[in-house]
Parts: sequence; C-alpha cells; structure tokens
Amino acid sequence: MAAWIKEIVNKLNRKKSDILFGEHAAKDKNLTIEDTGYAEKTVRFGKVDEAKSTEEKERICFKNYFKDKNETYFIIVEYYLDFMKIVTVFKKKGKY
Repeated sequence: MAAWIKEIVNKLNRKKSDILFGEHAAKDKNLTIEDTGYAEKTVRFGKVDEAKSTEEKERICFKNYFKDKNETYFIIVEYYLDFMKIVTVFKKKGKY
C-alpha cells in the first residue's frame, strides 16, 4: 500500500467512525436502502484499490465483493477530521 494511503487511512478508525453520503452519491446514483448498506460495509471492511485512488484529491477507493448479489462495489471516499464522506458508488456484476 502506498505511503500516502496509509497516512490517510490511519487518521480514522473506519470500522467505528461516521460515514456520510456526498451529494453526488446520494442524489445522482439512485441508490436503494440495500445499496447504502452494502456501500457502508464496503467502506468499513473492503480492500483498498490503489489503482482507482487519487493522491491529488486524497480520495481513496475501497472495493468489496458480495457473493449473495454477485456484485462488486467500488466506493470513493474522502477523509475529514471526524468522519468519512462517500463521494461516489460504482457497482459491477461479478468479482473484480
């Protein structure tokens, strides 16, 4: 894992901190209640996807595969002092 990602991820305990949805993720992505639950699980327990993370804007991408839905969720997150904000959500069929 890249040093800048480790530094940002260590700012907050992602398993316990608050997760908020940004305007784009909340309005433009047409997420269901089920999708929001999977998105939060992905942020809390998913793996970091370095290829989709951007150092310039300090945004980190987490990914997690859910076997019951046969979908992989990619969640872009911004870290703040005492919470994390989900910027956008991508869903893909299958395991990536």
